[in-house]
Amino acid sequence: MSSFSGDLTITLVVTIAGQAHTIPAGNVKFLDLSLTPYGFNGKISFVVSCEESTDALFTPITTQNDLIEVSLQVEAYSNDASAVISPLALNGLVTARGFSEQTLSNVLKTQAFMLHRHYHLEFADPAQVLWKQHYPCDLLTDTTLKALITAHKSAKIDLLYDWTVLDKTYPVLALSLGAPGNPASFYDYLIWLVDSNNGVFSYDFATQKYSLSAEKIQSGSAQSLNPLEVSAFGVSFPEIRRHQPNVLNAYSESPLNTAITNTQVASPIRRDYIARYPIAADMQARVTLETARLKQHLHEVWVEYHHFPMQVTPPGQLVDFKGSSAWNASLFVHANTYQVREWHLLARSAEQELTLDLNNAYSRYDMEHSLKLDSSLELNAALPPYALPVYPFFVEGKIVSEQGEDADLSYQFYTDEDTSINYYQISIPLWADKKVRAAYQSNMDTGQFYFPPYKNARVLVGLGFDNAIITEFLDWGSGTALPMDSQGNQLVMGKSTTSQNIIKHSYVDSKPELQIQRTDDKDTELLQFSTGYIILQTQQEEES
Repeated sequence: MSSFSGDLTITLVVTIAGQAHTIPAGNVKFLDLSLTPYGFNGKISFVVSCEESTDALFTPITTQNDLIEVSLQVEAYSNDASAVISPLALNGLVTARGFSEQTLSNVLKTQAFMLHRHYHLEFADPAQVLWKQHYPCDLLTDTTLKALITAHKSAKIDLLYDWTVLDKTYPVLALSLGAPGNPASFYDYLIWLVDSNNGVFSYDFATQKYSLSAEKIQSGSAQSLNPLEVSAFGVSFPEIRRHQPNVLNAYSESPLNTAITNTQVASPIRRDYIARYPIAADMQARVTLETARLKQHLHEVWVEYHHFPMQVTPPGQLVDFKGSSAWNASLFVHANTYQVREWHLLARSAEQELTLDLNNAYSRYDMEHSLKLDSSLELNAALPPYALPVYPFFVEGKIVSEQGEDADLSYQFYTDEDTSINYYQISIPLWADKKVRAAYQSNMDTGQFYFPPYKNARVLVGLGFDNAIITEFLDWGSGTALPMDSQGNQLVMGKSTTSQNIIKHSYVDSKPELQIQRTDDKDTELLQFSTGYIILQTQQEEES
């Protein structure tokens, strides 16, 4: 990348615990900025002189652990009063800090007078800083993704919603981000959610607000790049998607393989998306989603500068190559409008002596500055790399049944009004007994057994992104377990000890014994098989 020298005014305000510390532009010695459509990262260094005044930044930056906020403004410096200059303004949060010190003792060994401190800060946009440290396990029911995201939004993150996907109500929404083996933070979760649902997560550098939207946001008129500031540019074409997308429904009652049209397919190369969709509408929704996700990337343009631009064009800004006759009409880029995707600046003080230019309104820097541009027709949105959230994660629950008396070991299934699908209700004690729905299925039993889990049975629940399943049963039913000496097995069926049927196998004097017993209040019938005899007994306890 080509480098150049120029004058910049870099205004910095560092705020700690509500106290703002303004750093003069001439004191800034280094700046490294990377801006993308979804946020920014930066590094900055500056000098604070201690010769004539106390360093007011030293105590708060070394003794306080409050959030450190940085407000940064970068603009070209010009002594032409008529020059039209548009600056870049950023507000971020500090992620790392450090400093070095220069005392007079380095020169005169008998003096310990502090001359200056050279501070180094790393910072980023608030969503990255805060959400990359956020690893919640959470459970919400009968709610929307918008409500879930809002519940985990810091006051430092200003977020706008313009995406109908976020308004769909889910019976269950779970966050697994603190579970063992899950590397994803809430930031990863959000980007995964956007990517997998064909959405857009963006940061507006003008308003400093984030957006979750269905499509890329384009607003305002295109700004023409100044050919006197640009040193070079080029065009590149990304790889074409050659696969054949197929959505596969593995549901045995309605298996289906639906192909999605890709005019650039290179047979037999394909990409299959397989899942179980008992509900036909869910299968069609996946086909619609994957059809929308298949978007070929258009060409890109890279731009390098040999002057810092008077008009800063951050990501999201529309630009073109038409504003000057110096842009030849035969250029490939001349007929197109572009949107800035990446913005990079590296600026080092041209003077190596740290104390030069202190308190000046500007300073001279050796710089590298470049842009990457997308066609304004590009439908694919840029997103950061992310870790995949891992599902399911596991919590304990208790089966809910409204059948019978409170103490009855009854079971109950419920029916979804929209889909007619049956499900269990499970209460999750960890989250204030919130009730989640799990599929009404045989779980680990074969179809020959019908033993729905009974009221208040402890079960292990696997929580998925938007569903729950019963994975294990965690205790024996009341009166089901037998003493170890019996080496027995027992099947207890019924609501309670006064209304049940029991089949029990045990060893008595090291010989097998089989009992079948029916109990209905005070009425009891017993059929017992032992060595040498069979007992058939019926009895009714007398009223006391």
